Amino acid sequence: MGHLFQQDAYGYANALLLKYNFISSPILWFENPKYMLGLVVVVALWTSVGTSFLSFIAGLQGIDRSLYEAAAMDGVRNRWQELWYVTLPSMKPQLMFGAVMSITGSFGAGAIVTALCGMPSTGYAAHTIVNHLEDYGAIRYEMGYASAIATVLFMIMIGTNKLVQKLLAKVGE
Repeated sequence: MGHLFQQDAYGYANALLLKYNFISSPILWFENPKYMLGLVVVVALWTSVGTSFLSFIAGLQGIDRSLYEAAAMDGVRNRWQELWYVTLPSMKPQLMFGAVMSITGSFGAGAIVTALCGMPSTGYAAHTIVNHLEDYGAIRYEMGYASAIATVLFMIMIGTNKLVQKLLAKVGE
């Protein structure tokens, strides 16, 4: 992503926009609050794809094909029903793994923001709760407040994981 959104005319995005006269001067992508959050979201999504993707591929390859034949005998008639009654229930462990990894990984997005936009980001435009925690814990040394933030963050993670477990329990019903 460094070369794509480099902040001079040599960055791919700026070079393309300058070449076709969409802009007259290079855009400071990670210093302009207008673009900052969107780019951070794209980078965070890009970095989270790998592990879950491999898990899902392994899960799809591990589904017993006889389950589809048995489902057809039981009245499953189209691909959507196969997906809901056979594929997703067979992949519950991989779905749970992917959900937990994504939820816990999303709270690590503060490091991505710091790497791309600095600490603090311009106008706090890309400031996340993890950046807030880092600010109060590691910079201001207000450990009580930082501990409270970490505790609330931990409770949110547990609650989100419990919600995902309940939603996955309903798959295939």
